[in-house]
Amino acid sequence: MRRASFAVLLVASCASHQDNVCQDVGDCTQGGASAFIQSCKDEAKALEGESREAGCAAPFDGYYACADMRFACVGATSTFNGCDHALEVLDDCLGAAQASTSCAALAKSQSSCTALLDAGGPAPACTAGRDCEAHCYLANVTNVCAARPDELDAFQKCASSCPP
Repeated sequence: MRRASFAVLLVASCASHQDNVCQDVGDCTQGGASAFIQSCKDEAKALEGESREAGCAAPFDGYYACADMRFACVGATSTFNGCDHALEVLDDCLGAAQASTSCAALAKSQSSCTALLDAGGPAPACTAGRDCEAHCYLANVTNVCAARPDELDAFQKCASSCPP
């Protein structure tokens, strides 16, 4: 029995900072919903890959280490007190690397949209699929803050040809 306890402890201690953050946020804000937690982990893994490719590995690691250490659940709200600077450094690094992508153009266009909520973490990874979808959205929607149904149909038709 003692070996089993040690094995569980060993596996638990091998979780990455981003896995811990996803688990904590999922437990706090989503009642431990496993689908949310797995989606968060998948997104964090994609962002890690993008960060490493863009030369932003140190800011990525720094932000998630901070978020892992400073996580607090207040009611049903996740907070990461003291991690704003680390998030800004990561966002700046990724922003510089993505400056010429459709992801960046869409984010800039949507920055004036009042209905968008700030997720409080790093932006999603700008994968080839997301960049393609951002291009489709920008090409088919005249007002990125209030797309019309016909524009959304055109966007979906275009985005259906984007890589996953």
